[in-house]
Amino acid sequence: MTELTQDASELTIKEFQEGIHEGKIEGYRCTNCGHQQIDIMEFCPVCHSAKLEKVEFSHFGSVVTYTIQLVAPEQFMNEVPYAWAIIQLDDGPKITGWIPFISRPEDLPIGQRVVFKKSYLPGIVFEKGKTGD
Repeated sequence: MTELTQDASELTIKEFQEGIHEGKIEGYRCTNCGHQQIDIMEFCPVCHSAKLEKVEFSHFGSVVTYTIQLVAPEQFMNEVPYAWAIIQLDDGPKITGWIPFISRPEDLPIGQRVVFKKSYLPGIVFEKGKTGD
């Protein structure tokens, strides 16, 4: 995890989305209790401290759970089938994203190692089969 110098209150939804397109997963860490999360926040939901620092999280993680999308919203129509997944980042919180080319449960076992992929496709894209080692 990389600490960023910008004030935590400056991370906006637009900046988060731009960061994703630039290949960064940014969020917050509470300096009081250590809680980490991706969501934009003003105070820690665990200890209620306002002592937050903006951080960049690892690109590597593991699949916690997912659902296979065969019918998708308009912005994903050209991407089906894919898995909409919850990923546990190696050094941070859980995050939702999608993994292309998944059409059967056998294609994506729970615990599968994945890596965040810099992309201009919609959403947060992960690829399977990457270890991060």
